[in-house]
Amino acid sequence: MTGVLLGVLVAARVLRGVDPDLATRWQWASSTTLHQMLHHPIGVLVGSIPWVAEGPVAPWLAFAALAVGGLEATVGSVAALAVAFGGHTAATLISEGILGLRVATGGLPSSALHVLDVGPSYAVGGALAALVALPARRRLRTVAGVTLVVVGPAMMYGVTDGELDGIGHTAALALGGLAGTIPALRRRAAHPAPSLSARPVATARPIQATHPASSARALTRLWRASRPRLACAPAERTAMPARWVMRVCRGMPRASAGTADVAAQQPRQVWFLPRGLRH
Repeated sequence: MTGVLLGVLVAARVLRGVDPDLATRWQWASSTTLHQMLHHPIGVLVGSIPWVAEGPVAPWLAFAALAVGGLEATVGSVAALAVAFGGHTAATLISEGILGLRVATGGLPSSALHVLDVGPSYAVGGALAALVALPARRRLRTVAGVTLVVVGPAMMYGVTDGELDGIGHTAALALGGLAGTIPALRRRAAHPAPSLSARPVATARPIQATHPASSARALTRLWRASRPRLACAPAERTAMPARWVMRVCRGMPRASAGTADVAAQQPRQVWFLPRGLRH
């Protein structure tokens, strides 16, 4: 998820450098105003994230990599997406709702409803606050906390004056910190899944410890256990090779004519049979 977010931020800035007029039209088409959210809310909520309206994009890339990437590494991609996009959606609704109320009560002119409201600040701010509240790794949590202390006052600037950005950023930070208290997210952060780099080590030890000779012996034992056996007594199994030899010897040609060997008229004796099997 972090890679997708960084990719769309870079793509939006490249489009802005290649065709500024087209990028400006897309920004206004995806601005999260009340009018556009009433007609196509999902389109503007998703389409407003990649656009950095002012300033360079490099600080936002580093900010998103720390906040969203750290949250994704702590609780997983699905939970991180829910926290970041949920904070972005809720903060947008809160800020635009307060703006609509002020216009309805006469505190602001109606032209205030048509301001440009785009950027990833709500999603990234909510992810950063959730990362600080969750029991993440100590170093990651320390870096996220220092970053929040540095950028927090700048993000919440103007909230007392009722500015749109100040209200939205404050709501995003508060909602992110509240999401960090959810028990399910805290359990995922306290007991993360094993990394992919650690899995081959556990499976490689039995393979390295196995010797080819032991594998051959195991296969031999398996073959002996699975081969069919004759239903006969042990003594009969011992005498079977001798019987096979006798059958072969009985099939040999008899002695030539003219000999006085009496045994030529009978089956030949086999004198190399084991003791007790001569007959």
